[in-house]
Amino acid sequence: MNYSRQREAVYTVLRSTKDHPCAEWIFCECQKLIPDIGLATVYRNLDQLVAAGKAIKVPVGQDRYRYDADTSLHCHGACPVCGSVWDEDISPSLLRSLDKESAEKGSESYSLTFFRVCGECKAKQSQ
Repeated sequence: MNYSRQREAVYTVLRSTKDHPCAEWIFCECQKLIPDIGLATVYRNLDQLVAAGKAIKVPVGQDRYRYDADTSLHCHGACPVCGSVWDEDISPSLLRSLDKESAEKGSESYSLTFFRVCGECKAKQSQ
């Protein structure tokens, strides 16, 4: 992957947060670094970072994604209502089972996302 100033800005913004931002948030933050950057450029560079293994694309609904610069093997939780994403703590035994299953199938990687309504959306629903 060749160096580009725009890709470096996208990657810098993504690495600057522990949240799992959407492309639009990354775009707004990148505009602070490169005012004339376009949203399409951000999407293209996010796809290139994912393809290069420097970021993870987490699906949160139909054609909705969040991004994560932490490429270590870990699981996510996602809220189908608001689309928020978080790192999900899972039991070490489940993680070992997933690793074993993945290796037995010859998989290079895997992704596991638990979908559930987040606490904030749950609180709004109960009002």
